[in-house]
Amino acid sequence: MGFLILWPVVGLWGVDLAGGIRRIELALAATVVLLAWLYAGYRRQRFPAWSWVPEGLLVLVVLGASDFEGTLGLCFVWVNFRALYGRLAEKVLGAAVLLVIMVSGIAVAGASPGSTVSLLFTALLALSVNHVLARASSARDRAAARESVMASAGAGLAAASSRAEALDVALGAALSLDRQVSAALVFTVAGPALHVIAAAGRVGADATGWVTELDRLPAQARELLGSGGYAVLADGAADEVTDALRLPRHRAVALAPLVAHENAFGMLVLALDRRTADDLAAPVRTLAGESALILDELLIRSRLSVVVDHLPDALVLAGEAGTIRFVNPAAVAMLGRPPGGLVGDSLWNLVHPADLPALLAAPAEGPPVRQCRIRGTEDAPWIDVEALLEYATEHDGSRSIVFTARDVSERQRLELELRHAQKLESVGRLAAGIAHEINTPIQFIGDNVRFMNDSFADVVRLWTAYRAAMATEGGAEQVLEALRAVDRLAEEIEMEYLMEEVPTAISQTLKGVDRVAGIVRAMKAFGHPGTDEKALANIAEAIQNTLVVANNEIKYVADVETDLADLPPIYCHLGDINQVMLNLLVNAAHAIADADRGRGTIRVSTRMEAGQLVIQVADTGTGVPPEIADKLFEPFFTTKEVGKGTGQGLPLVRTLVTDRHGGTIDFTSEVGAGTVFTVRLPVTQPAALADAVAA
Repeated sequence: MGFLILWPVVGLWGVDLAGGIRRIELALAATVVLLAWLYAGYRRQRFPAWSWVPEGLLVLVVLGASDFEGTLGLCFVWVNFRALYGRLAEKVLGAAVLLVIMVSGIAVAGASPGSTVSLLFTALLALSVNHVLARASSARDRAAARESVMASAGAGLAAASSRAEALDVALGAALSLDRQVSAALVFTVAGPALHVIAAAGRVGADATGWVTELDRLPAQARELLGSGGYAVLADGAADEVTDALRLPRHRAVALAPLVAHENAFGMLVLALDRRTADDLAAPVRTLAGESALILDELLIRSRLSVVVDHLPDALVLAGEAGTIRFVNPAAVAMLGRPPGGLVGDSLWNLVHPADLPALLAAPAEGPPVRQCRIRGTEDAPWIDVEALLEYATEHDGSRSIVFTARDVSERQRLELELRHAQKLESVGRLAAGIAHEINTPIQFIGDNVRFMNDSFADVVRLWTAYRAAMATEGGAEQVLEALRAVDRLAEEIEMEYLMEEVPTAISQTLKGVDRVAGIVRAMKAFGHPGTDEKALANIAEAIQNTLVVANNEIKYVADVETDLADLPPIYCHLGDINQVMLNLLVNAAHAIADADRGRGTIRVSTRMEAGQLVIQVADTGTGVPPEIADKLFEPFFTTKEVGKGTGQGLPLVRTLVTDRHGGTIDFTSEVGAGTVFTVRLPVTQPAALADAVAA
């Protein structure tokens, strides 16, 4: 476009000024219109065929207004640019326009015939050369565009999850192969009938879903279903195809069969407005082949999904080496991984290493069902399942693995939820006390904030008076009087008192905020449901949080003393430890209250002893009479009055300590002196963590 501007500029420079202002205006207008038109066509990347004529007239106007022979050579810039656009017939029209320009120059402007004729031949030669170059460039661009279309189609087909998605991708790619393709459809063959399963582009309203006889297609089309390949039908044969498939009439039709496992089950049909400049055989056959493979694979998946999609058990199909080939939705949901992430992975990676030998061993007798643990990712918790592993022999003699798993962790999950519900029930019983604990700091926080609000208003008044005094105009007496007014206002609002009390109020407010935040953090840590997997936890922090939660139950009857050893993180169920400590602390507080001897003492201590964590909770309560000592951990046994106890606290503690942690709990008691509960937990670590520590 930059070079294109040279010709009009030089043409205008050569305009004969003696010809009058009208000639100059006419040449300038012709130049502006020509450049605007050429730029618009450049942006559209196309020009209508007839535009050669008005463009030639505009060029002739500029040439006629200037030295014709002096500026005629620059006409080649326009010719070379316009030769890049249009078909051969348009170039013939362009050659005729050039001839008219040259003849007009000889007849009207008096140009030399010899030089003009040579320039004409040179311009025609340039027009022909640029036309050939433009055709080659267009062919190269079309080839590159088709490669891009095929690459996108391959990716889209590979990502398709349904036959409808695959057909949309295939038909969209077919329409993009060439501008002459105005419609595309896919039909399948079932015996003597064909069924149009998808259509796109300029097709009839009822093309999709159309069922008709296969014999209505011409013989050349039917032969492709047996021999494969590619064919382009024109004239009458194309009309037979479009009529049979209910398509609008087209000049040509391209066909390629859909072949899977050496059997053609359908055909890809492209309706062409005219024969394409390039051969579409390679891209159409490739598109048909890829589409056929994907459609066949999706059909197999759909048949299999009907059988296995609604199974409640996880189903995994794998090769003999364990490479996963298929998983059903239940397995995807159980393992928490998408099918694409599971297929290709090893089945043995999903099974706990300790359970794998027993799973692979053939059972001596009874059903081949094994208890094992599986998970989908390394950071996921293990799932307890009942698994069945069997081998199936394939046609080629190889063996495949059929692995089914039934999740039996629901029972453990319900038990965990029950324990958490009991914990929340305990928190609910303590809710009023916790609200009271929070209400006290909230009250003085509110009082302090209101005091600071009033104080700030007084400071604003003092600041306003000070600014007014500083802005006082006049003599020293007026300024002095304004400053005295500021001083009187400072005495009125008791500025010295504010300077002393506001920092104190701020400090108290921050302490109150910290107190509320501490209670909330403790409640959050205590009420966390945890998981069914053990994890490293800070026992001292857990005990402190539980003391905060139970504080309102304790503070009115007892003082708390703690002797917490500096322990490393312990591998345990933290939620269970929180519940154990809460039940023991509340029981201790109730025992002290029942003793009715004034304030008592609750002492909590921890220590390491012979590889075990020892937690002791001692109280100065009533003690446990010997006659009921052996019943203390029995469900529903309680020494409290009816309506004040359920007899579930200590039995739950025992379950959490012994069953969940493999520990022990016992007590020593003296009637009238108090009781000491001792919890012993084995300090264990998972194998992976122990190996890491050893390393």
